[in-house]
Amino acid sequence: MQRTKKNCTMVLTTPKQIKGTAPPVLQPATNQAPSWQATVSISGYFYRVDLGPEVRPRYHTVGKDRHCTCSLGANCPAVKSVADYLYAGGERAPDIPPGYFPVVPQACPICGAETYYVPSLNSRRRGAGWACVKGKKAHYWEAHVRVLRQNLANHPWLYPPVIAADGRVLYPGLRRDEIITESPPWPDEHHLNK
Repeated sequence: MQRTKKNCTMVLTTPKQIKGTAPPVLQPATNQAPSWQATVSISGYFYRVDLGPEVRPRYHTVGKDRHCTCSLGANCPAVKSVADYLYAGGERAPDIPPGYFPVVPQACPICGAETYYVPSLNSRRRGAGWACVKGKKAHYWEAHVRVLRQNLANHPWLYPPVIAADGRVLYPGLRRDEIITESPPWPDEHHLNK
């Protein structure tokens, strides 16, 4: 028995496509005023922008680095909406603590290379895990070590000095560099054999 192949065309449609009322796809920002009213609010360390039901995607997330999480990045009209919101006196999003990455950075803070998400490095304290295409996970850890070193340099006191109201020093304090010694914190084989 011979089989014949039939040519058939399948058209997938949605109710909005059938009615012809599908919202326009978002285009890069221009200097022209948009035809919609954006609503900006704060969500964590980011700005949440609602461009309204006539635009898709409707909701956008913009960081303080002036990049949207959508595919348009810095060219997204939501970025301009946030700038207008701030210029009009809107509330600023809180600063991200040093060493915390709520999302994967756009570029590696060590070498500037492209980064990618690494779920096994996620942490409540450090945020989203990431690695870069050049340094891999080593650059993730190096970025955190740099922050720790900077914190130690900015806060050298293990126990800060205590000064009375009249200016007398009650306790001189103890700095971290005053207690670090040159000897290893554990005995090595050479010292054990003596």
